[in-house]
Amino acid sequence: MSMLQDRFVEESAAASVLKKRLWTFVSLIAVLAVAVAWQTRWGVITDTSWIITMCERMLAGDRLYVDLIETNPPFTPWMFMPAVALAHQLGVPPEISVHVYSYAICLAGLGLAALIARRAGFAENRALFPMLPLFLALLVIFPGNAFTQREQLGIALFLPLLVLTAWRAAPIEGRVPSLWTAVLAGLGGSVLVLVKPYYAVVVLVPALYAAWNRRSIRTLLAMEYWVIGLVCAAYVVAVQHFYPEFLSVIYPMLADTYMRIENMRALLTTYVPVYVIALVMLRFLRPGLPLSPLVMVFTLASLAATVPLIYQAKGWSYHAFPAFSLILAALLLRTSQVDPTTYKSPGPPVELGHKVLLAAITIAAAIPFMGTLKPDAELVAKIKSAVRQPTIALVGSDIAAGHPLARMLGGRWASSYCSDWLGGYALYFSVIEARNGNKAAADHYRQVADRYIDDKLAELQTKRPTVIVVQKADKDWTAELSRRQDYVNFMRNYQPIAEDDEVQVLLRSAGIGQAE
Repeated sequence: MSMLQDRFVEESAAASVLKKRLWTFVSLIAVLAVAVAWQTRWGVITDTSWIITMCERMLAGDRLYVDLIETNPPFTPWMFMPAVALAHQLGVPPEISVHVYSYAICLAGLGLAALIARRAGFAENRALFPMLPLFLALLVIFPGNAFTQREQLGIALFLPLLVLTAWRAAPIEGRVPSLWTAVLAGLGGSVLVLVKPYYAVVVLVPALYAAWNRRSIRTLLAMEYWVIGLVCAAYVVAVQHFYPEFLSVIYPMLADTYMRIENMRALLTTYVPVYVIALVMLRFLRPGLPLSPLVMVFTLASLAATVPLIYQAKGWSYHAFPAFSLILAALLLRTSQVDPTTYKSPGPPVELGHKVLLAAITIAAAIPFMGTLKPDAELVAKIKSAVRQPTIALVGSDIAAGHPLARMLGGRWASSYCSDWLGGYALYFSVIEARNGNKAAADHYRQVADRYIDDKLAELQTKRPTVIVVQKADKDWTAELSRRQDYVNFMRNYQPIAEDDEVQVLLRSAGIGQAE
């Protein structure tokens, strides 16, 4: 009788586990379904739309940093090139391919992280598996207008390295990661550094914690860090070989203009209060339990990610995604901790009030990601009714004024730049330096602006785009161009056909030819 009872108990336990796994799988599918519907709010975001255009022009033969002027190193188009090239092979819109590609990256990163956690044998694993849908939601729903941004995809691929770092920090029962686990985690972790080199600090800080926790410098020499180092070294060599213009021409230009633009006030008021509250929340969840290695690693990575956020100082939401997604992940991990004395019994339960506060923090953290720059459907329809597949140029320094509008119109981008950011920023700094009494600097930026205007006018005269989009808010730049008689004469050939609060769209008059 006892044997039958034991067998019944075992079968019931197995059925319960199977039921939980099935429910988790169904929940993962539900999260993906919600994410697909949710992302229609933004469509393909501004930066990604420009990157798609850039990839298409590279595939057609344009030279990066010569025919196309991009503010980022070449890994940006390389990262999305497989999805764009595959879309062209299959005959589907690249926007669909890029979204599918992004979901696949998120699933791959989270899946490998879960596999590493399982092999590591973390004490909280039993509680973590049912929480996988919540972690997936952090990657595909929480990002909002940062979805498909390089930082968002980089964080998804960075998760396996963080979990492996926690394993290195406190191995359980002598378990050791396999070589291929370390290699794959290193390859995934390298993506974030390739996206922007200063994210190396997000790799370094958790690695230092693992070394300190083990009291061994050898932890810093683990295979995954060798992989990251070798990949980054190979990348530097490739950039110097294939795109020497980026280091010799583009980067000095960026350092002189683009990288000097900052909005520290917006950064501090938008992100700091919520982030500090999230950090403090770690002390209220599971009181009495020390932070586990998993929680420590994710928290330290989040703190490290605030360094690039402050360094860039733009206040843009996607710059904040690494710091916020990782601290929210740390809070979720905190709720799954177990009693450190037994590593079996659950820790103190998370109180209802703390759960509500955690949900409130998540919602507050998501607010900066809710804004949308997607053009109004009525504007797009009105332009389409007037012209089909136009060549398009932009007068304005904001990339969002031209992208994704150009692709939504089925148009071809006529310019080398994504916007007039170089001319607009140079004009801005010339005014600032003149106001500060720095005549030499003011003259320098005035010359940069004038050269850009000369080049832009020559490009407009040569390309004669069908449609010109004018950014309405950039009045100083429009006024500066209007001081040039050749610009005024050129724009007489265009008539307004549509506008909204952000842009005015002008169509070239009939009978005016277009250069090929």
